[in-house]
Amino acid sequence: MFVSNVGLGRLVGLGWRQALLSFTMFGDLFEEDYSTVSDYQYGREKKLKTKGLEPPAPREFTNLSGIRNQGGTCYLNSLLQTLHFTPEFREALFSLGPEELGSFEDKDKPDAKVRIIPLQLQRLFAQLLLLDQDAASTADLTDSFGWTSNEVWKTPKSDDAVGFEENGFLQLHSQIFLLSPDESTVSLLKNGSLQAESHFPRSDQHIFKTLTSESPGLNDGTSCPHWFDINDSKVQPIKEKDIERQFQGKESAYMLFYRKSQLQRPPEARANPRYGVPCHLLNEMDAANIELQTKRAECDSIDNNFDLHLHLGPHYHFLNGALHPVVSQAESTWDLTFDKRKTLGDLRQSIFQLLEFWEGDMVLSVAKLVPAGLHVYQMLDGDDLTLCELEIADGEDLFVWNGVEVGGIQIPTGSDCEPLLLNVLHLATSSEGGKCQQLVESPHVFPSNAEVGAVLTALAVPVGVLFINTTDPAGEENWVAIPKEDLKKTFREQGLRDRSSVLVQDSSDDNSLLLKQGKWFTGMNEVNWLQVQNLCELGSEEKQVKISATVNTVVFDIRIKAIKELKLMKELAENSCLRPIDRNGKLLCPVPDSYTLKEAELKMGSSLGLCPGKAPTSSQLFLFFTVGSDVQPGTEMEIIVEETMSVRDCLQLMLGKSGLPGDRWHLRKMDWCYEAGEPLCEEDATLRELMICSGDTLLLIEGKLPPPGFLKVPLWWYQPGGSPGHWKNHQDQRNGAPSPGGVWRAAATQGAPGDLHGEVSLRYLGDLEISEEATVAELKSQAMTLFSSSGFVIPSPAFLRAWTVERKRLGRLLRINRQQLRDYKLGRKTEICLEPLQEEENLGPQDVVLRTRMRLPGERAYAPCVDLVWDTARGWTAGSLRQRVAHFCSLPVEKIEIAKYFPEKFEWLPISSWNQQFTKRKKKKKQDNLQGAPYYLKDGDTIGIKNVLLEDDGDFSTDADDLGRGTPRRPSSQDALRERSRDLGCGATTPGRPRAPEASLSIHVRSFR
Repeated sequence: MFVSNVGLGRLVGLGWRQALLSFTMFGDLFEEDYSTVSDYQYGREKKLKTKGLEPPAPREFTNLSGIRNQGGTCYLNSLLQTLHFTPEFREALFSLGPEELGSFEDKDKPDAKVRIIPLQLQRLFAQLLLLDQDAASTADLTDSFGWTSNEVWKTPKSDDAVGFEENGFLQLHSQIFLLSPDESTVSLLKNGSLQAESHFPRSDQHIFKTLTSESPGLNDGTSCPHWFDINDSKVQPIKEKDIERQFQGKESAYMLFYRKSQLQRPPEARANPRYGVPCHLLNEMDAANIELQTKRAECDSIDNNFDLHLHLGPHYHFLNGALHPVVSQAESTWDLTFDKRKTLGDLRQSIFQLLEFWEGDMVLSVAKLVPAGLHVYQMLDGDDLTLCELEIADGEDLFVWNGVEVGGIQIPTGSDCEPLLLNVLHLATSSEGGKCQQLVESPHVFPSNAEVGAVLTALAVPVGVLFINTTDPAGEENWVAIPKEDLKKTFREQGLRDRSSVLVQDSSDDNSLLLKQGKWFTGMNEVNWLQVQNLCELGSEEKQVKISATVNTVVFDIRIKAIKELKLMKELAENSCLRPIDRNGKLLCPVPDSYTLKEAELKMGSSLGLCPGKAPTSSQLFLFFTVGSDVQPGTEMEIIVEETMSVRDCLQLMLGKSGLPGDRWHLRKMDWCYEAGEPLCEEDATLRELMICSGDTLLLIEGKLPPPGFLKVPLWWYQPGGSPGHWKNHQDQRNGAPSPGGVWRAAATQGAPGDLHGEVSLRYLGDLEISEEATVAELKSQAMTLFSSSGFVIPSPAFLRAWTVERKRLGRLLRINRQQLRDYKLGRKTEICLEPLQEEENLGPQDVVLRTRMRLPGERAYAPCVDLVWDTARGWTAGSLRQRVAHFCSLPVEKIEIAKYFPEKFEWLPISSWNQQFTKRKKKKKQDNLQGAPYYLKDGDTIGIKNVLLEDDGDFSTDADDLGRGTPRRPSSQDALRERSRDLGCGATTPGRPRAPEASLSIHVRSFR
């Protein structure tokens, strides 16, 4: 602990051990030493030592820095603070330059003289003065002493201690201090410390008081005196009466330091901690403070950032009562790291900027992945609320949509209509249309708030009974009938949850399965048999047989009984297996012989097939596979593989069994909606590692996957104004397999004068395999290798502009050449279009590319488009855009009108600065943004420009727009005037009203001078 009267003549250091601090450890303070030279620079070595740790806390309100205790270094800390708060010593040390001490940079030079200890002491004092941290470390200083952190810190005995020679001061003030006979310890006399202040000479009376402005660490201008209790890393103010109460009359190891009271500090040193510090240390501390601020900001960002999963509405469709991705979950979901202290409006704006292809309203809703699919819950409202206030959790799923429909289907939202995935059991229908004794199970999805009777409606059962599966206290499963009056209850009220089982009994079903006694009731335990079909020998007389069983019956026993009752060869006992049969007659995965019916999850009354071949062992997988994503029932092939087999070996095995040549294939897993799921990208991973289970269906899809971390990007060439028929391969594009030289006809953004809908061709160049770590500039450079064979000449990548292709249109602009492709969240099916430029272009992060078209005066047509780059650093406001367009056209801003074109609707929406100002008054300032409704401005949009000096009507449409909308054009007043002028010019003699006689007109103008 260190009690200091900061900035004055006396500082008292108090260690915990009752012995005087030995100064012998500093005997070699200015000795040369090369073996213990530390190359520590703040922010370099320290980063390695504290990797993964939070940066040190900033100084507290005292603005003083403590010193961390390494374990028994309290004496050293007290001495260092004493020397540090002694300006004469500190500044004398700082005055020693490289001539006296050398420098750390010369430590490895053989003839250089480097004095390590004073250099480290200089740096420590600079940190105590200037570094914004609550406590400094003495690790590098003690390392320069030759001390190691694993040494035991020992306090020297009193007879080894070097005491102060000036004990005459203690004897002179014996009314305050009590010196022991051996002069090894000193203590304060009771009631003698502060009361004796008046006995000191006048020159010494200011020893106990100080102004904080004299402290090198305090810069406030307060005039009250302060004492500070410096206890290693903790620095706290302390009152004089607390000092007296804490130390009066107690023996302790006081550290006494004397300084002449008449020594004065220069005026420029007061309240200036940088005074006397060498320039190289000032620069080092400034850089260290900047790094500390950066680290604290990063740490603060990490503490307050969380991950959000954005599910994009256009990439989903509504199927089987829930939302499902059109392509794959990975390509339909974007991960976003966001600061939870920001508002919902900030989040919405960030998503707008991220999804540059978005058009229309954007609604954010909390979603959740349930067994049936993705379900949307409440919509997020309140743009001024923070995400914390909205209780958005880390890892939350958010659905991004228009708030009404997805793919033209209105989406039910809320927890009340959460979809439930139920397993529905019912008797199968035979080929003749009648019911057979086979009980089949199928998944069905129902809203939670739907009536339970909806199950009967879904199965087209007009009259029937529903049974739910329950478990009694003994653990046995039973089926309990739902009373007729309870069919009006909802699934939630009935207690049904995901994966619950429901048994449907039609009134025409055979009562051998379920009994009817006045009312419908039964227990499923009354059905105690399984039906086994003979699929081994087609010539056998017996086709199927019922085998009695319980839930604890082993599958092996059922198989052996079935072989005997079907009168089959005994050899089948060694080479056969039982396979469940689903409702469509498909054979499922074989059941291991060692399983019980309960372990195999087989229901009583189920139908099994006795098939040739052994069941897979516990280390094997039984898989279905087929070629292509269009799976037809009965076309799947079967294979048994080891679960430790790699994906690559499994693929080769399936290709060999399918008779498919080549290596341009990959595997995908089919999901429960019978659609192609995620590709199995990690070809070296085992099937078990990828959680492939027996019974899964794998799809052989043509096309070789790129290595991990790489993208296979189809490249297109942007050909504005391309003539139809110039490139002839159209069929490949329609089939989804473009060939080099093939062309898509995309929506126009450029064409002949007056033709807003001129064709724009996208010529397919080929596929490019590139790393996700590559930049946009590297993508352009590698793409240029494909141009040489296509006849294009591009001087450099700066003459190319890269776009994504979405729905056969130009989508997002990859604007920053230095940005990695990974940052753009490009999916595995992303396609890139390259647009040639007439001059080099290097877009910044705030630059937006717009296609501007000048309206031709007197015609409903436009001149060819010209690209305009708009810097949105000052905001996406209408006024800023109008100023840029006016400057671009060399027209006064008040003499132009602009509008955005919506090609899907064949409509123009004027962009008026007056409307924007009106919007500011009516709505929040955050909504004054052209990225939001109703403009949704983005890269590549067409902006029409009208010179009001030549044409002042508000019509931006063309004849082609009227044709596209299917609405006839109303003639404007100018059209009527032109038509009348044309008639007069042709000498038409249409009779008209007689003209009145002319009258003179005089105008009197006053002088306004």
